Amino acid sequence: MALSKEELQNFKKQLLDLKKDLLDSGATTHDENIALTDETGELTSYDNHFADMASELDQREKDITLEDAARERLSAINTALDRIREGTYGICIDTGEEINKERLEAIPYAIRTKEAQDDLEAAKEDSRPDDEATFETPGNRVDDRIRTADDLQNEHGNSTSETYLEEDNPDNKEE
Repeated sequence: MALSKEELQNFKKQLLDLKKDLLDSGATTHDENIALTDETGELTSYDNHFADMASELDQREKDITLEDAARERLSAINTALDRIREGTYGICIDTGEEINKERLEAIPYAIRTKEAQDDLEAAKEDSRPDDEATFETPGNRVDDRIRTADDLQNEHGNSTSETYLEEDNPDNKEE
């Protein structure tokens, strides 16, 4: 069942409101090239403790991530508005099927049906390398020079092992 003109107008209004909110919040306008010292208000970073700078960098990274997400959402909203103008709004770009009205009400900038979106995400998930396959296990090391803490502990002991404690304790020396 195709969307009526009234429904299209309602979705267009929703999209324009979302766009206005994003633009008014300033979430998409941060300049990533601003120096960290300009953001912190400090003249120099020499007098700051490295942990303070790490906190600032961490916050900056979070802000940039949120800004990127806001830009992506703005782009999706603009795409949806273009699709309304073109008469293709509410039609899945992958399958050509109508997108469920409930889905559009929840995500007015959706361009795929729920099933097509699930398929896309599953395909992305399948194309990712298996993290576990990239790590060598201790018994299968290619380079013998790489040694784990466990290997070193097994070979030499540690400060709490009995042999280590016996060597350092002069009272335990056998004569």
